[in-house]
Amino acid sequence: MRRLTVRRIAVTAMAALTAADCTPEPEQPKPPPSVAFTLEMAESVLVEVVAGVGKSGVADFCAKFASSTGTCEALLKDALGRCLLPGDKPVVTRSVHLPATDKYEETWQLVVQGRTLDGQKYVSDFPIVLSTGAPKAVLGIYWTGQGYGRNMDNPPKYTIPPQNACPR
Repeated sequence: MRRLTVRRIAVTAMAALTAADCTPEPEQPKPPPSVAFTLEMAESVLVEVVAGVGKSGVADFCAKFASSTGTCEALLKDALGRCLLPGDKPVVTRSVHLPATDKYEETWQLVVQGRTLDGQKYVSDFPIVLSTGAPKAVLGIYWTGQGYGRNMDNPPKYTIPPQNACPR
């Protein structure tokens, strides 16, 4: 009798395992394919922002071009308060790819150089992130000589901010 009970348990267990193996599991959603975030993508954002300023000026600039709208608006207000407007098309002098970390998104840090509308030279950081699958400027303001890097408390020394351009 004991032999029969052990056999039944074994047969029942095998049947249960076989049934479990044959039962189709619900298909798990596949993660979206990762998008390679390239320098060309980052530079196209800069071209778009510069063209947007040339076409529409700074009206609704931050809402259109920046992923960090509040900070962009504060920087834009400061730039306008110092009569700083973008002039010619900036040139990318350096680019650094910063991989994502626990604290930061994947970023292309472009260093751009150009002149303000009144002819002053500037060198600024222009960070771009992959926001919801599409690259977007973090702040968008490129003509004020701001340096960001990943450590706002210790800005880079290579930036060149233009002087206040308001008439005295």
